[in-house]
Amino acid sequence: MTLTKKTLALSVALACAAVAGSAQAALKAGDAAPDFKASAALAGKTIDVQLRDALAKGPVVVYFYPAAFTGGCNLQAHEFAENLARFTAAGATIIGVSGDSLERLREFSTDPETCAGKLTVASDADGRIARAFDIATTETPPGRKTTKGQDITHARAERTSFVVGRDGRVIATIGNLAPAANVDAALAAVQTLAPAPTRTAGIAGVVAEGTPIVVLGDGFKGTEGPLGLPDGSFVFTETQDQRITRIAADGKLSTHLRDTNGANGLGLNPAGEIVAVQVNDTRVGTLGAAAKTLVNSWEGKPFGRPNDLVVGRDGTVYFTDSGRSANQPKLAAEPAPPAVYRLRPDQPVERIAADITRPNGIQLSPDEKTLFVANTAGEHVLAYEIRADGSLGPRRDFAKLAGWRIDAPNGPSSGADGLAVDALGRLYVASSAGIEVFDNGGHALGVISLPKSPQNLAFAGKDKKQLYVVGRGAAWRIDTLAQGFTGRAK
Repeated sequence: MTLTKKTLALSVALACAAVAGSAQAALKAGDAAPDFKASAALAGKTIDVQLRDALAKGPVVVYFYPAAFTGGCNLQAHEFAENLARFTAAGATIIGVSGDSLERLREFSTDPETCAGKLTVASDADGRIARAFDIATTETPPGRKTTKGQDITHARAERTSFVVGRDGRVIATIGNLAPAANVDAALAAVQTLAPAPTRTAGIAGVVAEGTPIVVLGDGFKGTEGPLGLPDGSFVFTETQDQRITRIAADGKLSTHLRDTNGANGLGLNPAGEIVAVQVNDTRVGTLGAAAKTLVNSWEGKPFGRPNDLVVGRDGTVYFTDSGRSANQPKLAAEPAPPAVYRLRPDQPVERIAADITRPNGIQLSPDEKTLFVANTAGEHVLAYEIRADGSLGPRRDFAKLAGWRIDAPNGPSSGADGLAVDALGRLYVASSAGIEVFDNGGHALGVISLPKSPQNLAFAGKDKKQLYVVGRGAAWRIDTLAQGFTGRAK
């Protein structure tokens, strides 16, 4: 019998799970998973959850754990929550099950160190769901407490995860593993069920034909600000969740920073600090332990919505302000109009371009003699010469965008957003058409189509030969022939 690539991958994953061990007497691969309905908690709210309904959307990971707010269970929930987008990218949902009360699970579901408002955790106080899955439970000895000092009085289920296919049958049973390893094994099993990746068309010198577009995650809460870090990892902003998410070289997700004030575009200054345009309390500033505001207004007017930035080799910050959108709350004072700004070290902010309808992505050429700006409401990427004295030359149309639509839903738009440059000065533009690539003279070289419209992009990795793209809640990675410019972080 000849095995398909997908069948072979599934066989390998299941073999690995078998070697790791499965829970004694639990349901095995091929068994029908029993349907169940239970009260559950998600982000502090009580909801109803049913396995049958979840399976209608795709495979489901049902994971049993002993008790909320205990060491191993906290770690397992944290790992599931941090990597939820990877499960979502493979089409899977996750349901945690324990004997905890709903009251405790509501707290567990919101804790940033456990479920972080992302995981659905169901209450199995009477143990009926565990029994249906043939999961062993043990009574908790008197006096046992949670990490918060709460009494544990319910029976504890053996730590076991089931990957259930859309047909309702168990794909993998994962037990006898440490909490983080349990999550990794569940993800490996789920990923074998994911659709084959989209592949690129070829663009000479940029990307080989048929290169996989690897989905790194989906379901993020806003996706912007991609940035390669010196260690080869990649970070981007989840603006709505006020978080910066990190993707390691192996694809593993983690929270890099929290409470980012709605950070959107990111850059690195010469000191290695993350500089961000921030959309909640509108400003530009550094993030992290040494967070500080660099600028928050122009001529006494607050910025409307700082959008993107690029940091030059000398620490000069160029950034765009796209203006307030209709769905944003009004500011107490009249905001500054949409514009492009420059903030040189130890100097006042300068407004350097005010002739763009909706300035968005911004980038410097490798020699830093040209400033590129994406005008979302226009047909072209714009360019300005940066003269030796720092003044800008006249605005010029640099490249015509294939994403331009006169009849776009919200008015004429190209969807032009984030910008990136490679070592040869080619410009990469996230637009409604995909990733549009232009040579250093503005001539179109081709388009990389994506499953969703991209919003921003950056080269990253140790050699900067991987193009990371984010947009519409998803993140992708594309191996490239081209190398990103190494003279700056982006």
